[in-house]
Amino acid sequence: MKEPTIKKVAYGVAMAIAIIIVHFIDARVYALPPILALFLAIFVTYLGIALINKSTKFDQSISRTKYNLINAGVVFVLFIAYFTISR
Repeated sequence: MKEPTIKKVAYGVAMAIAIIIVHFIDARVYALPPILALFLAIFVTYLGIALINKSTKFDQSISRTKYNLINAGVVFVLFIAYFTISR
């Protein structure tokens, strides 16, 4: 596996934010058709990744332990946010 970087973590955060935003809109604002929710999630993820790729500060290497801990934190926050919005 390649050296872990902050950019790889930021990609995961961008995807998590897209899922949270789309789920919030679907659950609280407007009931979206599934295909529209999918396209909206893809679009928000694309915007996040485009912003990440424009910045050079995300190219820093991090340790594998830090990489795994940050990813676990992102998954935990995604899990908590998803079920909090569902209530």
